[in-house]
Amino acid sequence: MKQPKQRRHHPIRRIVLLLLLVYLAAALVPYALVPMLTRRSGTAPAPELTACAGERATILPTGDEALAVRMNLIANAQRDLVVGTYILANDDSGHTIASALLAAADRGVKVRIVIDGLIGEINLISTDLGRVLNAHENIELRSYNRVNLLQPWTLNACFHEKYVIADGQVMVLGGRNLSNEFLTHADHPAYNFDMDIVVWAEEGAVNGPAAAVTSYFDSLWDTCAAQPYPEEPGRRQDSMDALRQALQARYDAYCAANPAQLLPVDWAAQTVPIDGYVLLTNPTRPGASTPAVWDGLAGLMSAAQERLWIMTPYLVLSRQMKDDLTALSSSPAEVKLLTNSRAGGNNIIASADMLLRMKGLLGMGMDLYSFQGPASMHTKALLIDHDLSVFGSFNFDMRSAYIDTEMMLAVRSEPLNALLEAHMNDMFAQSLPLDGSVPAGSTVTPLEIDTKKNLIITLLSPFVSLVHYLL
Repeated sequence: MKQPKQRRHHPIRRIVLLLLLVYLAAALVPYALVPMLTRRSGTAPAPELTACAGERATILPTGDEALAVRMNLIANAQRDLVVGTYILANDDSGHTIASALLAAADRGVKVRIVIDGLIGEINLISTDLGRVLNAHENIELRSYNRVNLLQPWTLNACFHEKYVIADGQVMVLGGRNLSNEFLTHADHPAYNFDMDIVVWAEEGAVNGPAAAVTSYFDSLWDTCAAQPYPEEPGRRQDSMDALRQALQARYDAYCAANPAQLLPVDWAAQTVPIDGYVLLTNPTRPGASTPAVWDGLAGLMSAAQERLWIMTPYLVLSRQMKDDLTALSSSPAEVKLLTNSRAGGNNIIASADMLLRMKGLLGMGMDLYSFQGPASMHTKALLIDHDLSVFGSFNFDMRSAYIDTEMMLAVRSEPLNALLEAHMNDMFAQSLPLDGSVPAGSTVTPLEIDTKKNLIITLLSPFVSLVHYLL
């Protein structure tokens, strides 16, 4: 009688599957086990501000202003330029900025650029833009934490900062990448609302914000976290030459169309005085890290006495972050927070997480609002009492707290605070409560969410919760 066939075992397949699971665990588990703070919720000490004199600042609330100021800083740099950006995009805005950097390098300015080693490089993979910049003798382009498949525990760590510093004297810093989403006019289809601060140091001023960020950048530059960009292969020389010529023509056209924007600026007339500042940064070693920026922000927020207004694109909170925000409900200050609506926000993954955790967010005890404006809001800013303003790259999410490099600049200045207040009032005026209600007498029309987008968010929500700590 014929015996039935025995099922064959495939040990090689099992070994491969086991190795894959081990690899995924090495890439994901370290970030799930985030470092815990030893303090109680709501008890973070407020970081001490550094007093400064001869430093002045203003804000850039619109994308076209943001592009114009960056182009002006680059055009008027005499010695050196420092550029830190998550993304230098292969689009019109990215090429316009790159054309200005090349023109500055042509006249002898030393340019150093750090981009993210994953998302930043993905934006340059299909183009010669990075190679053209790095090929210039006066430009050095480095990537933070370039992908190394042999070190899976580092794969998630990104460089998320955004700033441009000219001659160590004038700096623009905020949440804007060098791309069409942030450096265009409000009617551009890719436009995002965002915010920058411009800080200018009078001649002879020392130890101001620009100097502090430059010192931080120098430290990052000298570590293994910022790796040199690969040299260009010879076979791409023709396409690189063509792009170099196109960028030169682009800069010539920009100069011809915007001559006034490139003239030296009387920054003393365009800015207001600041009295002190503190720079908050995360550890730069790739991997899960202590939430240094969050701890500093928690201290600043808990010290508010009259008002605390917050703008953040996302709310993806760890238990520690949620408890810190909940503790603010007993603060004497007016506490309110603005984030994106599900309909208007462009981060579907973050929206999916917020959908699952909405009840907990609404139970934190603060006034939560959703932006109903015509584009997604990408601003990361805080208004504290009537003299402290905070700007930078930090989202209220776990990635910004525990994984990525981030930077927030807190500035003490009553007139700067007033400028930020006016902008925030305008944004809150285009908002509704996050719980979906429409207050009586409100003139704001709720955005209607696209059916397909809403379905995707709803279906993703339970799965996103499994990697909540990576968002």
